[in-house]
Amino acid sequence: MNSLRSILTAPFRAFSELKLLGVLLAANLCIALIQSMPVLIPAIGRFGHSLAGRGRPFPSPEAVIDFSKLLAQGGGPFLAGPVILGIVLSFGLQLVLAGGIVSRLCSPRRFSLADFARDCAAQLGRNLRLLGWALLGLLPGVGLVVLVTVLFSRAKKPTLFTLGGEQWALENPFSFWSLTHLALVVVVFALWRSSFDLARVQLYADDQRKTRLAAWRALKRMVRSPGALLGYIAVGLLGLAVVIVFSRLHAAVQVTSAGKAWLALLVAQLVVLARLGFSLATTAFTVDVYRAMVPLPVQNLDPEANAAEPTPAPAGTQMEQAEKQAIGDDAGRS
Repeated sequence: MNSLRSILTAPFRAFSELKLLGVLLAANLCIALIQSMPVLIPAIGRFGHSLAGRGRPFPSPEAVIDFSKLLAQGGGPFLAGPVILGIVLSFGLQLVLAGGIVSRLCSPRRFSLADFARDCAAQLGRNLRLLGWALLGLLPGVGLVVLVTVLFSRAKKPTLFTLGGEQWALENPFSFWSLTHLALVVVVFALWRSSFDLARVQLYADDQRKTRLAAWRALKRMVRSPGALLGYIAVGLLGLAVVIVFSRLHAAVQVTSAGKAWLALLVAQLVVLARLGFSLATTAFTVDVYRAMVPLPVQNLDPEANAAEPTPAPAGTQMEQAEKQAIGDDAGRS
């Protein structure tokens, strides 16, 4: 497998799926709307359809103060409820759409919303079982990170997880030991996440029903392929850098008018789009890893297309069939 080439082609493959990105972006907007309803409905009932008010600058200082008081009156549940709701919905949506995303990245056919929904439903049960095995496989990784953190602490070596607030504010938190510990955490997490993504590709491409075997096979493949693991990390870090750049751009937009508010919302969607695109890119990278796993080059990972194509018989069987056909022809002529 050419990991460097896959690092470059996986993002292009992901961002070329414009319809798929549109579906994912619309789904995230729906989740954001549902998440904001517990805050948005009381705000609209209290202030009307605009926080600016008529004949007042945007945003109105009086409206901002009143809105802050409204948040304070709600207390913790008023703010924590939407956050928990958003996390649950986002996690559930990712599980529901996982099968359709993998099938889309494996299939050379044109995007079809009906086929996408069908693949999401067909692969949901297997992805749920695979999630159970993945969470079970995450425990040794978490245990390793905790063990190394304890050993670093006893040896009085700094880590980014044990530094206090004053050290973050007054000193440089990045040292040889803290960066080494951070690298270990990144490798362990990437190993777990990449094997999870690769197992989902295997479940779809091989039509495999035993999720435990798929998870174990994917983990062994990623452990034995350091180049593939480093490539997966590189795609993830590239996506993180792009998201940070767009986030800084979003923070630079000062909301001083209604038009600037819509502009900030648009830039925020670019941040979400970049995150979704590189999430697809990591899955597309694992598709390339799967292609390198199979004994013969695989050009089409779509199970339906592969089932429609006739499977060539082995050379020995073809020769035996040819001999039988020749004997039959001689008997017919006799």
